[in-house]
Formats: sequence, C-alpha cells, structure tokens
Amino acid sequence: MLTLPSDEEILGGLQGATIISDLSSDIGYRIVSLAGAGAMFISHYALRTAPEGETPVVVKILRPSLFRQLGPSAAVIVKKEAVSLGRLNEQVPPTPFVVRLIDTGTFAVRRGTKTLDLPWITIEYVHGGVQGVTLRQRVQGTIQSTGFAFDPARATRAIECISSGLSAVHEVGVIHRQLTPESILCCGSGDEELFKISDFGMARPRGIRETIMAGVVGGSGVVPPEMLSADPGTIGPWTDIFNLASVIFFLLTGEEYIVAESQAQALMVAMARTRRSILETRWLHPALRANDQACKSIDFALRWASAGEAQERLQEAVAVAAMLSPYLRPASPISALERRIVASAGEQRVRSQDEIGPMTIPSTLVKAPAPPRGDLGQTLLSKRSSSAVRPSPDRASPDRAIEAEVISARPRALKEAPQRVSVVERWTWSVLHNPSLEAVLRSVAWDGYGRCLAAATGGLLFWNGTSWSEASSGGLPSPQGVRFVHRIGPGRWLLGGDASTLAVYTTGGVTGVFQLPGEPQSHVALSGDLDDMGILVSTTPSDPRPLLHAFIAKRWLRPMPADGVAFLAAVARVEDERWLVVGRSTTGEGLVALYAPLDWHLERIPAPPARAFVACAGRPDLGVGIAVGAEGSVVWRYGQSVFAETIEPRRALSAATIDAEGRAWAGSAGRIWVRRGGIPPMAGTWECVWENDAWVGPVVSLFVDSEVVVAITADGGIIEGRLAG
Repeated sequence: MLTLPSDEEILGGLQGATIISDLSSDIGYRIVSLAGAGAMFISHYALRTAPEGETPVVVKILRPSLFRQLGPSAAVIVKKEAVSLGRLNEQVPPTPFVVRLIDTGTFAVRRGTKTLDLPWITIEYVHGGVQGVTLRQRVQGTIQSTGFAFDPARATRAIECISSGLSAVHEVGVIHRQLTPESILCCGSGDEELFKISDFGMARPRGIRETIMAGVVGGSGVVPPEMLSADPGTIGPWTDIFNLASVIFFLLTGEEYIVAESQAQALMVAMARTRRSILETRWLHPALRANDQACKSIDFALRWASAGEAQERLQEAVAVAAMLSPYLRPASPISALERRIVASAGEQRVRSQDEIGPMTIPSTLVKAPAPPRGDLGQTLLSKRSSSAVRPSPDRASPDRAIEAEVISARPRALKEAPQRVSVVERWTWSVLHNPSLEAVLRSVAWDGYGRCLAAATGGLLFWNGTSWSEASSGGLPSPQGVRFVHRIGPGRWLLGGDASTLAVYTTGGVTGVFQLPGEPQSHVALSGDLDDMGILVSTTPSDPRPLLHAFIAKRWLRPMPADGVAFLAAVARVEDERWLVVGRSTTGEGLVALYAPLDWHLERIPAPPARAFVACAGRPDLGVGIAVGAEGSVVWRYGQSVFAETIEPRRALSAATIDAEGRAWAGSAGRIWVRRGGIPPMAGTWECVWENDAWVGPVVSLFVDSEVVVAITADGGIIEGRLAG
C-alpha cells in the first residue's frame, strides 16, 4: 500500500507504482508522470501492461480531499463516468468523438493516519502533440501563431466532431452537463484533426439517480439556468446545447461567450435574451469578419442554442451544426476541380460521350443495397451533415547507405519541399500488441492515433488502442472478401472488395452497399477525395488487365484497362490530377507508373529492377510521391523528375508514408526506416530506427504524427516509437 503525506493532494508519490486491474491480475497500469490536476480528478500518464503488450493510457484518480469531503458519494463521480463511457463502448467501432473507457476500480492508499480506497478510471490516451491536447490549448496556440482563432474550415471540422460526439452521448441516455473547452481533447492536425468529448464526472446517465449538484466541485463559466434548479427533471440534452454554444463561440473567437462574477449574476446573464456578437471579439478570423451576413446568422444560431428558457432552446446538437455549416462553409456553385477543367479546356482533348459513365450521385442516407446496375449513392461521395513486453533494447541502427540514381534531370520550378536540418534523433519503442492474429491483414485505414479499421482474410477488425476486436460486417455480401479500407472522414470508411462491393462503413456498421454496373469486379485499391476526384482499381474475371476507374465531380468516367500490367497493388495521389500506381508488369518486372485520369493516360516511370512494387504514398500539396518494393527499391516522383534509391540491406519493403514534415518512412518485416535529409535530389540517408528479426510479418501500415510513429504488421503486431527527449 502506498503511503502519502497528509497534505499530499496531487498524488506525486504514485510515479512508478502499478495499479492492478480489478478485472485481471495480468493487467496493470504503471504510473509514468502527472498529466494534470482538475477540480475532481488527478490525471496521470500511464502504461497499460498486459500479456499482449504495452499501451499508453490516462489514469484519472479522484482527489483525496474530494473523497474525504463527499464520503460514499465520491464513488458516484467515477461510477457515472464509467457508466457513461461504457455505454459508448458497446459499438465496434465506437464513436471517435468521445474518449474511450478502458477500465475502472479502486486503489488503496494511506494518507496520514487513514486508508482511502480512491476510485479511479482509465481512459484512452489522446496524443495532442505540440499543438496541445485540449481545445483551449489549441485555440490559444492558434491565436499565438496566427493572430486569430480557428479559421472557418477548421471551425467546421471541430463543430461537426463535437456535435456528433454530443449526439452519440445523448443517444445512450447520458447528459454531460459540463461541456467546456477543457473537456474537449484534440489529436491530429489539418484534415485529420479530431475533437473528443471527455470528463464525464458530472454527467447524468439514465438509470443512475445519485447526482452531485453544480457548484459542489467547482467550475468556471456560466451554467445553464436549469443546472441551478433543485428539480433534476429539468435537465436534459438541451442543457448540453447551452454549453455547446459557449464552446463554439470560444473556438471562433478565443473568448468566453457569457461571463459573470457571481452565481446571482450568472443566472441573470444566462436568462437574458441578448448575447455577445462574434463581431465584438478581437480574434475572429478575417474570412468571417469580412462576411457580415454570415456573422449575423452565426450570432442568431448561438443565441437560439443558448436561450435561457430550456423550452425555447435548440434541442439537438446536430441541429446546431446544421445551422452553422452553411455560413462557415458556404456552398460554391463550381468546385475547384471544375474550375481547373474549365481553365484547361483548350488544352484537353474533348472526351467522347461513351467515356462518361452514366452514374450520378443521388441521396445521402441510403440504408439498403442499391440494385446491381443502379446509382452509386451519395453516401459514398458526399460529406456527412502476462508480463509487460518491454521496449526493444535494439536502438537505432547506424545509418544505412543508399545508392542514388538520378533518372531524370534536376527538377525545375518544383513546389517547395520542407527543408530539414540534420539532427540526431533517438526513438524509444514499445510493443503495443504482439503478432498473434490468425487472419492476415490486407489493408489498414487510420482514424487518428489509436484507432484503425482493417480488412483481414477473416473479415473486418478494429484496433481501439489496446486490443483488436471483430467489427460488425452485417450487410456486406462477403466480409472475407473486403480488399481495402479507405477513410473518408472521422469515424467513416469506404470498403471495397469482391462481388463488385463498395460500402460505406461507420461506427454504426454498414450504412450503404453499392455496385458499379457491368460484369462482376473485385475492387482492390482506392485513392482520392470522394467529393472531388479519385481513382479505383478493379479486376474482372474476363480480362487479365486491371481497370482504372476515375470519379470526378461525383460522376464516374469509363474505366481504362491498364495494358501491360499484371496487377496493381496500391495507388497514391501525388498531384491534383495525377496518381502514382504500383505493382508488376506482364513481363514480371516491378512497375511504377503515373496515371492522369483526365487524359486517360498511364505513363510508366523508370524504376530499378525489382520483382514488384507493393506500396506507395503521396503528398499532393508538395507534388511528391514515393513507391517501395522488393530488393529495397525506392522510387521518388517529385515535380517532373524521378529519382531511385536502394535501402541497404535490400529487404522487401512493404509499406511507406510521408509525414507532415516531408520525411519519408518505409517498413518491411522486422524493420522501419526514415529518410534523413529531405526529398531528393537533396542528399540524404535512410536510417533504420527499429529492427527486430523475431517479427517476421511484413509491415502493412505506418502512422506518423507529431513525434510518434506506429507500425502494424500483417499478423496483427503493433509497434510504437516515440521521439526521446
């Protein structure tokens, strides 16, 4: 039993201690460091140690002073959070917009002369990175770096995530009651940024009568008037809508929506029919400030959502998001792609009518499979309103020499690539999950750190950050025949495979199954923006040539047979209108090619001899792509130039990615490499940062985000590296 001084409040003495799970003595939580201290909980970063591996988590322990103050009622706080989050865990995959419950229990400590059985709860670790983990940190960081709060596009993503999370919470009968910028956690960046609701200690789950009134444990800001009522029946989803309005105002402006200095003033201000305008704030983004009508409409929606009388308030979170979306993301009559087509019409050949597929993109919420020759639903192409395994002692290997061959002239007028200063980096590695799956993973699509959906030979699997689980496959004609998974938005994927199957998959399972017309096909890969332009690779029994389908402006072009190609393994977008495709030619050589769907043209790229190229990655914003394959072969396509490298020793490379800083990563069985020195023709070296010959399954996916890299192998092994120091 841990002994703490009588005045110890933040539980600093826990560092290095292990809390054993009440569920299994094989599972423990080793406390690593203090994460933060709130009004109710002390949070610690910890490692969940289990026979299958180690995973980072957050352990929240009730404050000792609050435990002594509330007595038996203290357990209610943890019980409510556990029940609230537990209900959301029943779906596989669970919603990405709410933090995931992992475990709960009690931990005995001696504080002074008394023994306290402190309740604790373990939740998923949210990797905020350098931008910060809470919404408040990210908004304040954005103001510091740009001079403004969130821009309209980023605000739209945040509002959609938060409102979707709140809707999921309400659907399982839970009222959060304390939604604030501190209770929303963030991970990822750019289009991959996710916002997750946390801190359910004040929540009111359906079926639990015990409650703690507002003000008992402190807090900040103005609460909904009904929170001050003695009648719990006045509290409902509308209570969270009031707080949602305040959160939205903050992410748009960096300022509090409603401010009061006392509880009496708070009630008076909350009941008032007037509210601040976003135009009255200092850090509103110029793109919004310049649109007076949009600002007035946003003010109206927030005023409605924060009405003092609950019955006058908007009742659903999705309704708030729907009201705001048109003014944060106004519809354009002509897409960016369509403008490019018009601008280049004089240079493009006229396409014949028989090259344009007849399929259009109809309605959104299609539940039943479409007829075999019917339309591809809008759901596809529209936005939606034993002991722990210790880290390997093997450290980063010495730099691996590369053999560089410039296949074309030095590029001219290229998009600017990130310029990296050579620094010595040390990575520490942990095994999150040992290779143990009987099924073979074919394709993996990440949904932020700690979440991914995988297509396996046995069906769909979901990685939730600590374990693999079977994902629902109801509605799929052939779950074992799914060949690829492609993320199309937070908590949403597109699946493709045998029997001409294309399906939209969400946290609720399959929401629509669609089929392209013509003879049966097997879809093997997809890349692109489903609201703009992309390509789909398929095969048919009657023709050995792979088919390259292109969709543009929500219509399908006639598929192009890839002559001289035996198979295509992967595709990646490298420019707005060009894709890198890799595989093997009919002559048995590795193939790397550039596909331009608007020109209906496939151009082969010179590549070093290899049996096959099996993976590729691209960064359209930089105009760069990379292909990897057998014998350590690497091919770069940058601007109009092509470069080839060989990573020594010449292992069969099976995965590749390019991170936000422009660094390339490659993986094989038992190895992960990163290229130091930038994009060719800049001089550089490939450094092996992890190796373990006991891992014989090839790496099939690499996830890199803000000083963290995670690799998944075909047999379900997961290794995580973190930048040391």
